[in-house]
Amino acid sequence: MRFIFLVCLLLMACTSVNTPTEPSSNLKPTQKFFPAGENEKILNEKGEEVDITDSDLEPFRLPSNDPLEMFRVIITGDSYQLRQIRGANLMRRKPDLGGDKLIVEEVAKYDLVDKIDDGIMLIKLNSKTGKLENVNFYKRMPRIYDLAKIIQNDATRWTLEHKSEQEPAITKFHVTYYIILKNKASRDEIKNVLKKEVKR
Repeated sequence: MRFIFLVCLLLMACTSVNTPTEPSSNLKPTQKFFPAGENEKILNEKGEEVDITDSDLEPFRLPSNDPLEMFRVIITGDSYQLRQIRGANLMRRKPDLGGDKLIVEEVAKYDLVDKIDDGIMLIKLNSKTGKLENVNFYKRMPRIYDLAKIIQNDATRWTLEHKSEQEPAITKFHVTYYIILKNKASRDEIKNVLKKEVKR
């Protein structure tokens, strides 16, 4: 499967894609965005309360029309960014910076071409314990199988903390993922990787 992926990368190596709109470096954050409404607290991957502003990537700023969408995650070969846009008063993701770093390292292996892939995960929790019970794709999954597995592995490792000590108030939610690959390899480097895959 990885060999097929690498062949596709070689074919796409000369093409470019539009990346999510990034803010100008001269632009000072002035506007705040509330994807799920102004009454919702927004948390980042460290569990800190933050604002979404002009300095955030476009996927974080977009309004949410899905009432089950609770988290948005952007992963590159350099960073893992998360925003909880809903339900922070009822449930939070426990920070796991070590796990985040491992996911980033996995994505970095595919930084051979400029490409964006995305997917939505449907997470179901045990109605008694609030622990992860089922993790599946919902409506949209990444077109690249290897990236789909990375997303699924990421969602599966999460630990969630519930405000209620009784039964959890939230038992089902969506996580929207964006994986942004950047071409950090030359055509020759990609060919060398392909040769190694063929020899296996």
